[in-house]
Amino acid sequence: MRTILSRILFLFTLLFCLSISAQNKSYKEGYIIQHNGDTIKGFVKDRSAEPFVTLYTKIRFKQDGSSRVKKYDADDILGYGFGENHFLSIPFREEQEMWIIRYYSDLGAPRKFLKVIQQSEELVYYEQLFVHDNNFYLDSIPFFHRPNANQMVRVTQGILGFKKKRLLEYFPECPHMVQALSAKNSSTPDIVGLYEFYLEHCLQ
Repeated sequence: MRTILSRILFLFTLLFCLSISAQNKSYKEGYIIQHNGDTIKGFVKDRSAEPFVTLYTKIRFKQDGSSRVKKYDADDILGYGFGENHFLSIPFREEQEMWIIRYYSDLGAPRKFLKVIQQSEELVYYEQLFVHDNNFYLDSIPFFHRPNANQMVRVTQGILGFKKKRLLEYFPECPHMVQALSAKNSSTPDIVGLYEFYLEHCLQ
């Protein structure tokens, strides 16, 4: 009887340790940026493990040398990152006008974490991550944002390609954008290429 209990206890301990190990592996070495500008290094977790991915509304963070887990939403910190992934806390809201959805980044908007893909003083390329409800698949929506503007523009409409009309409205000072958008294959848009085209051809 004692032998059986010992084996059960051993198996329970083993499973518990494996569970803790799996949780620890889902943390990535990274950082958070506090409101005072300080960067704190540690370990970050912003989503559940595959295959059933969910994005956390509050990221988990463990500072170097500590096992204590702290949770932060976009109001609590300026940003975070791990590996090649960098996120900023950005004012972000959607507003629907008839059948048109516009996106704003004004001070009155609630803050969200947006992934930074490309960044310059003139233009930032963000992605908003989301998970498809029916299959837990992680996807993203691309946005361009001029830092001095209170609006963002959605760059593509899924497989339909570039949102040409919205982009031309957002960059009215750049007639070359018409040529660039017309030259692109709308079924396989090259967003980074369009971003670099703007920096090269559309700035005074």
